[in-house]
Amino acid sequence: MSQKYVIGNWKLNPATLSDAIALATSLNNSKDQGCTVGVVPALVHLSAVKNALADGIILGVQDITHKTADIGAFTGDVSACQVAKMGAGFTLIGHSERRQHHGETEEILSAKINHALTCGLSVIYCIGESQDEHERGETFRTLKNQLTVLESFAQSSTRTDSTDIAKFIIAYEPVWAIGTGLTPTPDDIEKTHRFIKDELSAFGMTAPILYGGSVNDKNAPQFAKSELIDGVLVGGASLKSEHFNAIIDAFANPSNPSK
Repeated sequence: MSQKYVIGNWKLNPATLSDAIALATSLNNSKDQGCTVGVVPALVHLSAVKNALADGIILGVQDITHKTADIGAFTGDVSACQVAKMGAGFTLIGHSERRQHHGETEEILSAKINHALTCGLSVIYCIGESQDEHERGETFRTLKNQLTVLESFAQSSTRTDSTDIAKFIIAYEPVWAIGTGLTPTPDDIEKTHRFIKDELSAFGMTAPILYGGSVNDKNAPQFAKSELIDGVLVGGASLKSEHFNAIIDAFANPSNPSK
């Protein structure tokens, strides 16, 4: 069975530093689980969360600037090399909220990927179709277009020096499922993940494929049993330690008959 990942994207949460530290500390018993556990805190909490996390839990950031890999006159931006030096091992790129609210184009996403690789960060590249695209039956066409940005990086899709995380991970997050409580069926997710796998293979790339979008402690056991779902990118449920730990347990023990 492939390596499984459970990654919590905290977005612009929690409200206070003490809450972030408490949330990070609550995950420390998961470090010895049979899957790779990671968190993506708000940038202002990154250093404190790093210090609170046990060894073995991977740490990422939600965004990096496309302007430069290192330093420069870019007010308000944060670079890949800066966050790498702070202890981040990976970055999200292409999340639908970034695409929607910040107008991120393929050119911007490509620059971010290049900077991440230059600075030794792994990339969790997020893709997904909108509600309208889903209803029009355009899911695969949308995903194909979003994946083309990775083609020029196919030769870089090897593992990092660390065995904790792949150089590239794909997170399939249908936009209509994020924060709505709606999810595709496991069968539909598997079909989509198979399509993504085939598209990557067409330009010589392999990568774990995660599912994201209203993942919770109730549906995670179903997802964990699929050989085509290499893990999950968790939003709201990652902010409740008991729920997130239950999701971790589901992927660490997918054959547990109690699930």
